[in-house]
Amino acid sequence: MSLRRQFLAIVLTSLTLGGLNLPAAQACSRVTWLGPQGAVVTGRSMDWPYSFNSHIYLIPRGVAQDGAGGTNSLRWTSRYGAVVTAGTLNPDGPINGAFDGLNEKGLAANLLYLGETDFGPLPTDNTPRLSFAAWTTYLLTNFGTVAEVVSALEANPIHIVPVNFGPGGAAHASVHMAISDASGDSAIFEYLKGKLVIHHGRDFQVMTNSPSYDQQLALNAYWARQDRSRILPGSHQSEDRFIRASYYLEKLPQTTDRRQAVAGVFSVMRNVSVPWGQADPDHPNLAPTYWRTVIDQSNRIYYFESALSPNIVWVDLKALDLSPGSGIRRVRVEGNDALMGSINANLEPSEPIAYLAP
Repeated sequence: MSLRRQFLAIVLTSLTLGGLNLPAAQACSRVTWLGPQGAVVTGRSMDWPYSFNSHIYLIPRGVAQDGAGGTNSLRWTSRYGAVVTAGTLNPDGPINGAFDGLNEKGLAANLLYLGETDFGPLPTDNTPRLSFAAWTTYLLTNFGTVAEVVSALEANPIHIVPVNFGPGGAAHASVHMAISDASGDSAIFEYLKGKLVIHHGRDFQVMTNSPSYDQQLALNAYWARQDRSRILPGSHQSEDRFIRASYYLEKLPQTTDRRQAVAGVFSVMRNVSVPWGQADPDHPNLAPTYWRTVIDQSNRIYYFESALSPNIVWVDLKALDLSPGSGIRRVRVEGNDALMGSINANLEPSEPIAYLAP
């Protein structure tokens, strides 16, 4: 099939999916910028239909973790210290899911929505089970590089448990995962028709949502042949955000100035964000952007920007005690307008996250 025919087929598929009455869910974007002298900066946006009560959690080494997978739930002890942005998957409920984060080795993880996700049936053997809500934390507290994650998941499969959530438990846990590390390596993990599909390599710098990643790449290849300085898709749909993010990521300057690099990635994420406003009943998978993060993996700094606050805040992992016994700590970052700049000193002792479970 020609590239143009692939493009038209994907568009038709996307339009068909767009007409379905799917429950509102994550509709987000992620980019990884690769700069000179080994600089790596990753940004993501989080679009959602209701408040998260978002908190940033610091998880040190040596913490016993339960993956909330039910029978044969995966359990582990954190090898690496990490920060994660976590919040409630149910309106006004407890904090029970982690969506984004960075660990002390420079590994970043970004959990995004994918409507085509199919994790397959529950295994009948002893395959370890992990709630999708704990997937981000599992990766960040266990692995230091993308290659380590890819090797581990290929050699020792785990089953991601798609626990329903949201009002009336109507929202489906349809997600895929993007990871990147301090070397600039990236991987995309999707479960399609019950099988894990991995895209591994430095070239996989952009991820949004539907359709599946191979089709997104085909769409972007078509648009890369056009004069995107004159014609560029501008809607909030996933396909358009992927193409815009790819184009503007290419245009970022190759700077050695850390502030400019972080600001550049923030500018791309704002471009592909959904402006604050009411939900669109004709497009239930689109929701306003609640927050954005930018992760300076070279310097181990995690930046957070709430759509409802004028201030950007950050956590510097290098300046924190991540040793065993130092304790889990957290700070509320959604609706906390008093925060500004470094929030290392604002982290307070906390109980572990009780991840959403079957």
